[in-house]
Amino acid sequence: MPQTAETPWRRSLSFRISGILSLALVPIGFVAIYQTSQVSTQAEEVTRLSLLALTQQGVEKERSILQQAYGAAAGLAHSVQVNGHEQPYCRQMMQDYAADKPEISLAAFIPVDGQVQCASTGVGSDISDRPNHLQIIEDKSPSVLVSRQGSISDTSVLIVSHPVFEDGVYTGYVVISVPHSVLDLDKLPKVDAAPDQLITFNSDGELLTSSVGPADAEGVLPIRATLEDISRMAPVVFSGQSRLGNDRLYVVVPIVNQEVFALGVWPSVSNMTEAVKAPVILFPVLMWIASVVVGFIAIDRMAGRHIRQLGRRMRRFERVRTFEDDRSMSRASDELTNMEEDFILMAETILHDQAELENAVRQRNVLLKEVHHRVKNNLQLISSIMNMNIRKAHSPETKAILARLQDRVLAMAAIHRNLHQVEQQGQVNVGNLVREVANQTLQASASGGNRIRVKIDVEDVILYPDQAVPLSLLASELMANAAKYTGNDSGEPWLTLTLVQEGGRARLTMVNSKGSHVRPEYEDDSTGLGSQLIRAFATQLGSTVEMTETETEYRASVDFEVLTFQPEPLDY
Repeated sequence: MPQTAETPWRRSLSFRISGILSLALVPIGFVAIYQTSQVSTQAEEVTRLSLLALTQQGVEKERSILQQAYGAAAGLAHSVQVNGHEQPYCRQMMQDYAADKPEISLAAFIPVDGQVQCASTGVGSDISDRPNHLQIIEDKSPSVLVSRQGSISDTSVLIVSHPVFEDGVYTGYVVISVPHSVLDLDKLPKVDAAPDQLITFNSDGELLTSSVGPADAEGVLPIRATLEDISRMAPVVFSGQSRLGNDRLYVVVPIVNQEVFALGVWPSVSNMTEAVKAPVILFPVLMWIASVVVGFIAIDRMAGRHIRQLGRRMRRFERVRTFEDDRSMSRASDELTNMEEDFILMAETILHDQAELENAVRQRNVLLKEVHHRVKNNLQLISSIMNMNIRKAHSPETKAILARLQDRVLAMAAIHRNLHQVEQQGQVNVGNLVREVANQTLQASASGGNRIRVKIDVEDVILYPDQAVPLSLLASELMANAAKYTGNDSGEPWLTLTLVQEGGRARLTMVNSKGSHVRPEYEDDSTGLGSQLIRAFATQLGSTVEMTETETEYRASVDFEVLTFQPEPLDY
């Protein structure tokens, strides 16, 4: 709506709503979105890094020991590669290293054939059939494996190995065994925040150590992932369900290159977030609720209730076409006030136009009734004049011609009376009309006291006047000719009139018996007026008369298409 001197822009509904919502939503939206996104992002990142650090801190001693063993194995392998593995130099080197590192149980060079000759202990042992030996010489790469009963130390150990290549040929590997007794996670120093369980495993998914023992460790692992799958995701933090059915938070960190990994099992996310301070989560929610409440109250007070009230008035006007000229929006915005005034003006205009239309309809009905009344009187007057001429006529031929003409006038009067009584969109039940015209024509055409057996089988066919009038007149002419020329040498004369509709077509049929002394006027070679009228009425229906003759009867039928209403251009 354009702003004028009478409509200050400060009172605009759009200005009011946009002003209040801007004040309520713009700062709240920016602050809440920024603060929530920042806090959420930082909290997630801090939590993730903290869990990774705490998990790594929980296996710090084990990580240190394994890294030292991993580095020592690489150093000893290089020394063997350079100096060879001949005795006694190689054996002395292994013994010296084992003496300096009391936490290890074995340092040795294991050739491909598995015959131990260069070792800190167990010289002369044969481990060629041990599974770990076979796996190491097959992989030919650094590895960390577990042996629940070492072949030499006869105790549960971790085997850290490194391959040895002499002149490009793989000759064996250096192995350092670390007993599980020095890697007992239950004896590691506790920190303020620690996982419920700690597990270490290698890249092949083999369990190395566990704070709950190998048997119980299977129950705390995630149900939908293997340790080998988890090793490919490290470092990672994810939530899942343990194989015992408990919700847990899993933290995976690498501790020795990409060969050994630590898995920390923490309480579920819901249990860990119980200590989060309420304002961090509650503040954006409260701000959003406040903005929604303020916006709803503002819009409802300034627009909603006024629009609902105007809507009720419109619906009441639609139902009963009455309204109360009550300006109830004096305190509303200018747009709503103008809308109410427009509605009142529209309602008054509609009521005024409706009154004028009803008055015009009443005048039309009065004029139409007057026209019908005059037409009926004129037809009756014509019929009466013809009746007077019939009585004064002396020639039988003249009386017959005037009587037939009078029959046609009466048939037209009957058709006019039925059309006058139609009230539904100008459609006529031509079945009733044909029955009435046929009976009237039959009564007027019967003469000499001859008895004629008559059968009228007419269906209810709905036509528009453009087809109803010629069809009724056609039935009248056919009935008159049939009644006049029917005969029967062997019995009582008869005639049958039928009207049927099949889909979009209708058929009018007249059949009458014949005698040897009569000849119907509507034969093809006839030049009588009845024959001409029959053909003319059939042409108006868009059809022709089909006439057949047998030894006992004459048949005339007209088949035509039932047309839909086609209004003239002036009807619009």
